[in-house]
Formats: sequence, structure tokens, C-alpha cells
Amino acid sequence: MRNKGKKSVYYVFNLVVQFFVETFVAMVIGYFLGKYLDSLWFPEKEVLVYVLLILGIFAGLSNFIKRAISLSNKGENDEKDQSN
Repeated sequence: MRNKGKKSVYYVFNLVVQFFVETFVAMVIGYFLGKYLDSLWFPEKEVLVYVLLILGIFAGLSNFIKRAISLSNKGENDEKDQSN
């Protein structure tokens, strides 16, 4: 029982770290891609930098929510299996 608690904490910690890493990487890619595309299409403005940064943030949040739901569903299934 005690080992399960440590495993749960590990999964939550892993989930949070993955969220920050994925979001950071998506934001960096969005920034540089936006800079490049803005230099081609909007030389005086930084339109696509902001759009792609926001998309990177939302992509990270989307992945985080999907993993959190998957983790909670897995926990519910584990509880059902133990009760049988």
C-alpha cells in the first residue's frame, strides 16, 4: 500500500515535469518559426510569433489535460481491480 503512494507521487511529478518541458519546447519552436515566417511575410510586425507562442502553450495544456485524465482513469481502474 505504501509503495502505491510513492508510485502515485512519481506519476504526478512526472506529469508536471513533462508539462513544463513540452510547453517550453513548443513555445521555443513557435517563437523561432514565428520569427522566420514574420521575416518573410510581415517584416515590420511580429504577428506570427505571438500566434505560434500561444498555440504552443495550448498544445502543452492539451497534452497535460489528456495525460491527467488518463492517469485518473487508470487510478479508477486499479481501484476497481483491487475490489474484485
